[in-house]
Amino acid sequence: MNDKSGKFDLALEALVQTIPYVGGPLATLYFGHKQEKRFKRLESFYSELKGVIENITETLPDISTHDPDELSSIIENLHEKIETEHIEQKRNYYKIFYLKNLYSPVKQNNYDKRMLFLNILGTLTPNQIELLIFFVNQQSPVIDRTIGKPGVEQAVMLGHLSQLKLLGLVDSQLNGIVIGGSGNGINESVQISSLGREFHKFCLS
Repeated sequence: MNDKSGKFDLALEALVQTIPYVGGPLATLYFGHKQEKRFKRLESFYSELKGVIENITETLPDISTHDPDELSSIIENLHEKIETEHIEQKRNYYKIFYLKNLYSPVKQNNYDKRMLFLNILGTLTPNQIELLIFFVNQQSPVIDRTIGKPGVEQAVMLGHLSQLKLLGLVDSQLNGIVIGGSGNGINESVQISSLGREFHKFCLS
């Protein structure tokens, strides 16, 4: 946790404590539990990472091959995301990202893209990640209106798709606009982008 967020938490805790009758116990319950969960997530992350690295047969590049400021920045930002991420699947993807950075040293010329990937990974939901992996496995473009998942409204899936497009992870091509009837709307063909493939390779596989 960085100094800025730490000061914010202290200020917020002090504010909660001012609530009559329940402020003190509520602050202790929430903030004490919050810090404990953050530490446990990092502790679990590094314990699992240690097990993975111990079973690696090839030698990792020496740490001196990294640019230290860029590597430190990546790790600091990664820690913040792990501390606050409650979804285990996402923490597993952070582990993949961490390992890929150890295999391929962080340099000034790749730092921006690595940070972009980390920030993208932080914003994606499990359904969006699943949708992205679906596109990676397609041999040809997919009509957006045919995309669905049992138990998830199609409007929600199209919202996930829009997010992937905004992030540059998929490309779309307009096929036409339908007016009238139940198929009313824009019809697009969608496929994984080159950035999406690179992101998938570095963060999800």
